[in-house]
Amino acid sequence: MEVEKARCECCGFTEECTPAYIAAVRAEHMGRWVCGLCAEAVGDEVVRRAGAGETITTAEALDRHVAFARATNTGRKQGAKAAEDDLVAAVARLLRRCLDSPPASPAASPPPPHARKVAAGSGGHDGADA
Repeated sequence: MEVEKARCECCGFTEECTPAYIAAVRAEHMGRWVCGLCAEAVGDEVVRRAGAGETITTAEALDRHVAFARATNTGRKQGAKAAEDDLVAAVARLLRRCLDSPPASPAASPPPPHARKVAAGSGGHDGADA
């Protein structure tokens, strides 16, 4: 299987991918190749803005994320350790953004654990093997 290295235009993270996957990502992101973390952040930006009543395109969300990523990477150290730090920082930013954002709709979030119902009889513990 043929693989190529692709470098994220947002965070600079490099991944080995098939040419078909690289082409699909570029087609979805206006010719830019973005890693999975940055693609999620771009999608979250579109959803977050829609929840606030603002409509933005994927291209606008991508431009905002590129600007954000470049601003946070300015002045960082170079080298292998920097790449590890960048990945950790990207994951931390993604988690913070996800945790700070309310769910898109009440139907999108799963019910709390105490609200789930369990069917009686099948799969339940009846104490027979205790």
